Amino acid sequence: MRITDSLRYQNLSANIDTDLQSLNKVQSEVSSGKQLQTFSDNPAGASQSLVLRSALGDNAQYQRNAASASTFLSATQGALSTATSVVESARQIAVAGANSTQTPDSLAALGDQVDGIVQQLTQAANTQAQGRYIFGGTNTTTAPYDAAQTYQGNTQALSATLGPGQSLQINTPGSTAFGPAFTALQSLKTDLAAGNSSAVSGDIGKVDTALSALNVASATAGAKANQATAATEQLTRAQSDYQSSISGIEGVDLAQAAVQLQTDQNVYQASLEATSKAFQYSLADFLH
Repeated sequence: MRITDSLRYQNLSANIDTDLQSLNKVQSEVSSGKQLQTFSDNPAGASQSLVLRSALGDNAQYQRNAASASTFLSATQGALSTATSVVESARQIAVAGANSTQTPDSLAALGDQVDGIVQQLTQAANTQAQGRYIFGGTNTTTAPYDAAQTYQGNTQALSATLGPGQSLQINTPGSTAFGPAFTALQSLKTDLAAGNSSAVSGDIGKVDTALSALNVASATAGAKANQATAATEQLTRAQSDYQSSISGIEGVDLAQAAVQLQTDQNVYQASLEATSKAFQYSLADFLH
């Protein structure tokens, strides 16, 4: 086969193009910090990266759910703590009212104090978090208790998804936590108004039952808050693992890439010089 200047030039030009493509690829990797520029660079790696990025996106949503659950449960614990303190005050009133030496006027005065406690308890039962009433079951847009302390909510569960197949009920129905307290306070108020110290003595047990219900609800909310915290920590670790795996697939070893960049630059420069010398009296000079 006859080797012509045209054929020589085509071969040298093709080599320059190849060297330039290699140089551009390394330059792109160094500037972006990623070795996976297109799907064709590494089809298997790209597919795995897509799976990992999808899992990372799901993980981010789970973290938001866990954060929301923690806020909800924190508000629940705070409201139950307030309610417990309020009902403990009512118990002190009941103990005082059970004293047979109390006069009708003093018993009536104690009843007025119970009225104030009922209002405080109603406020606690109608606590909101993130724009939602937290003790109304799934009815989060209406105050759980009205002015007559009648429950307006339901006992259905509000749940947060904290991972694949991992759901956590975050709500406490107000009827369960506050119902016994409102019942006990109404009985106490009625007996104090009637001046019946003996009946007030029996109300102490009802108040104790109400306190027990609040304590159980508070302990349950605390346990769930711990679960949400543990889930958050686990999700944070998983996020780090996903990001590390993605970086391992897509990322570039900058030290190695820098060496390769220098090598490709030298090769490209050498190709240009070789072509220039081979065609000193041709159009290659102008291209150079």
